[in-house]
Amino acid sequence: MLKKLYHKILEYPVFSLITYAIIIRLLVVIFYDGFTIVNDSQGYINLARQLSDFNVNGDTARTPGFPLLIALANHNLQLVVYFQMALGILSTYLVFDLTKIITQKSNLALLVAVITTSFMHFVFFEIAIMTESLSLFTLLATFWFIAKHDILNINSKFVKLLILSIMYAFLYLVRPMFIYIPIMLALFFVAKNFKQDYKKALSKSLIIVLIPIIAFYSWCSFNEKTIGVFGSTWLMGINLSQNATSFFEKAPDEEALIRDVFVKHRDIVKATEPDYMYPMSVWAAYDELIEKTQLSPPELSTKLGEISINLFKKHPDLYLKQVFISWKDFWNEILMWNQRKISNTFVKKGLVGLWYYVQQHVGLLINLLFLVFSIKKIIGFIRTRFKTFDFELLIVTTVILGSVAQALVTYGSNGRFSFPYFPLIVYFVMVNLFNLKNNYARNTST
Repeated sequence: MLKKLYHKILEYPVFSLITYAIIIRLLVVIFYDGFTIVNDSQGYINLARQLSDFNVNGDTARTPGFPLLIALANHNLQLVVYFQMALGILSTYLVFDLTKIITQKSNLALLVAVITTSFMHFVFFEIAIMTESLSLFTLLATFWFIAKHDILNINSKFVKLLILSIMYAFLYLVRPMFIYIPIMLALFFVAKNFKQDYKKALSKSLIIVLIPIIAFYSWCSFNEKTIGVFGSTWLMGINLSQNATSFFEKAPDEEALIRDVFVKHRDIVKATEPDYMYPMSVWAAYDELIEKTQLSPPELSTKLGEISINLFKKHPDLYLKQVFISWKDFWNEILMWNQRKISNTFVKKGLVGLWYYVQQHVGLLINLLFLVFSIKKIIGFIRTRFKTFDFELLIVTTVILGSVAQALVTYGSNGRFSFPYFPLIVYFVMVNLFNLKNNYARNTST
């Protein structure tokens, strides 16, 4: 019976995979009451309302990618969740097709896709009013597009490169930190194809970054006109201050007002709140800082950024220590949900046990294996005298640079930042394990 079912699944892998992905999400809809709202959700909702009214009044703490989705759903958050679930199912298919395109192995592709969509955080981010699921889908779609249309080839078509450029522009508008990805891919493309035809490589790389850079400059310029800050959001200074939290008391006396309020709330948070709240100390101090400094939110953020950068310069050892902590936490998978929204006690206990005693540890193991295989890949790249610019190296470069970039600019809920890379990480790990298995089988048979 089970053997027949297994063969049927392999005979119709896409149908079986999509059915499985749909069933998982139907179970979540049945047992989970509504959707998840967190502190960050309100910023997206506010900007969505302004986009609908065609009147963005300067409350640009977020970029407009995800708020645009909320606006298109007519601010029906349940509809947003259903749309994100549809994207989650499509993401599951993209993982399958991406793996099949690269490896030409349907069974491996099915395994990678099933593992990815079986993780609880993969589904529960879809029912949260947060940007993670849309970020994951958009990032994954760009890698699928690169593999599907052989974008890394010097003879890739202009139209395909332009489409990818548009996709990257939207990716930036969804998650501004990802502006590094089209720049990185352009450099990757040039390095891969420079010896073959450097003029064509340079011109085509410019197409890749063209639309994202236009989107970046346009949005930053808009912010400069409305709030006086040239940047993707006005939150950058606050984000930087999170990396300075542990040594903010070292700020100079001319910044005593901000320093003392910040440190007071930091110490209260440290004494009374769970450890994961410590990086959020700046938000505990936020209201009092606004009241006592009489600065606007963008002005306060800018000031906090200036103080933090000066602290980084004066205490590089403390900053690098914090960057390492931030980078380390990047690899810890986190689950965003509200357990109280699950009324069935049996289901709640089962899911709690599944995540905290199984999947969270398996996710950490996958991430650790990714780092091990990444080191192996980089060593191999060096041994080939920097010649093997392949798809796997592109994944390694994207994820590692993303982990470092995130650690450099902020600290707190770092596992959220790693989530959009999750399917790529699973793909890379499973392909390497599959290759190890095949190599072992060949060695033992000879």
